Amino acid sequence: MEFASLRPAGGHRTKKCGTCRDRKVKCDKQEPFCTTCTSRGYICKGYDPPVVFIPVQPGREHSRRSSGESSRSTARVMGRGQALLPMARQPVPASPSTWTPDQIWILREYFLLHLAGNATVSPGSGLPSLLCEFLGKSLPVGSLQYRCMKALTASYYLMRTAGPDACQRGKEAYGHAINAVRWAINHPHRKAEPDVLMSIMCLCLYENIIVTNPRTWIEHYKGVSTLIEMHSPDHYQSGKNREILLACRYTIIISAGTLRQPCFLAKPAWRQMIELNEAESRDVFDTILGIVVDVPGLLHGMDRLTDGTISNTELTTLSATLQWTVMALRDWWHTSFSAAGGNNDSLSIYSPHTASAIAFHHMVLLLLEELCYKLQVSWLPESSVPSNFPATPRLNETPTLFRRAWHKHSVASEILQLAQRSIGPDTGIYGILRFIMPLHVAHDHLLPGSLEMEALGNLMNVVMAGQHGFQMAKRHDGQYTSFPESLFRYEDWLA
Repeated sequence: MEFASLRPAGGHRTKKCGTCRDRKVKCDKQEPFCTTCTSRGYICKGYDPPVVFIPVQPGREHSRRSSGESSRSTARVMGRGQALLPMARQPVPASPSTWTPDQIWILREYFLLHLAGNATVSPGSGLPSLLCEFLGKSLPVGSLQYRCMKALTASYYLMRTAGPDACQRGKEAYGHAINAVRWAINHPHRKAEPDVLMSIMCLCLYENIIVTNPRTWIEHYKGVSTLIEMHSPDHYQSGKNREILLACRYTIIISAGTLRQPCFLAKPAWRQMIELNEAESRDVFDTILGIVVDVPGLLHGMDRLTDGTISNTELTTLSATLQWTVMALRDWWHTSFSAAGGNNDSLSIYSPHTASAIAFHHMVLLLLEELCYKLQVSWLPESSVPSNFPATPRLNETPTLFRRAWHKHSVASEILQLAQRSIGPDTGIYGILRFIMPLHVAHDHLLPGSLEMEALGNLMNVVMAGQHGFQMAKRHDGQYTSFPESLFRYEDWLA
């Protein structure tokens, strides 16, 4: 089967939402979202999708194409506050090995169209802006950048249009991209170039879509971190290098936290370098990233405290750092959101971007809860205890353990609510990515068998993985907690 390029859907359109049409059930046609979907936990796709991908018969040409029409699509540059206009007309074959450069251009358009979704990608907006710029320029066929772009956009296209089984056909492109990255970082003059780092970021996104191995994603994240740290902080004072450093802060922190190793951004020189100057735009996510650089080191300290290898001096430092981090997180919350009242009803007022920052904040608190308990540091103020907190603990649980479990369940439930209110049919790629890690952490802290646990499973498996194509949203054995032998290691390539 071939897939036609982006074009307006023609023919008769029934007055049904997209979800009810797919499920072949009766739709109550409520605007803007039907209650048939929302009352049953489904994401309503709405009634008027502007463009679709339509299967076509092999070998058929579109009647709209004239002999003089260029096969290469035309689009406005995305990343400058404008939307991408898809105008491609050329069918895309099912096998990636037979795709031509013009057909790869169609896949790139498709990816860029979905990168921001219904949001706007503006200059200086971090990784989405850099990806728009990187993918939007002309890339030499066969180059490192082209191979990584092809692997990413092909995997996303196949996942969204043909399903996970079809993505197996894209692994050849991924293998070529891995070999190109290995060659690049073995050459000293290329290993830390901006295009090399952005190429690896494409592979990071690829693993969020495909998950070739439960632990391969962290190798790419760690690879970005390792290559950035190879230079001194002064290397990132200005220009494209600084843009990449700031855009990769989240990747670096998540990498160190998952490996439970101190993050190099917490060192004084690096901490000073990632502070934003007056000319650089900042938002709530930028502010919290400057606070949580100490969290991976705190998780490392908790492991040492558990196995008894930490000294008294180190324990004192660990306790002081924990108290400062918790206080800074509390100040961040009160400064940014005190006007909202801090209750569950107020969560609906936040934009998806702000909601993802709050979800990240809650995730950090959940990760630090055990260390706070051991060092007797208050991580959740008494005023935050939910009003429906049960007065009687369940059998075989002590009041302290039950109270801790309920507090964690409450915070994890807010992460779920923020994601539910932020993720819809038009949510962009980056909007999905920002919630994957917080939702995985929320899963580990929700009460087993609760309604929230069931709703979270539906959101991650049906919506984020099924509808949006991010297999990373599913639970995979060894994804975070075990360290099996990896298929490759960037450190080996740098040796």
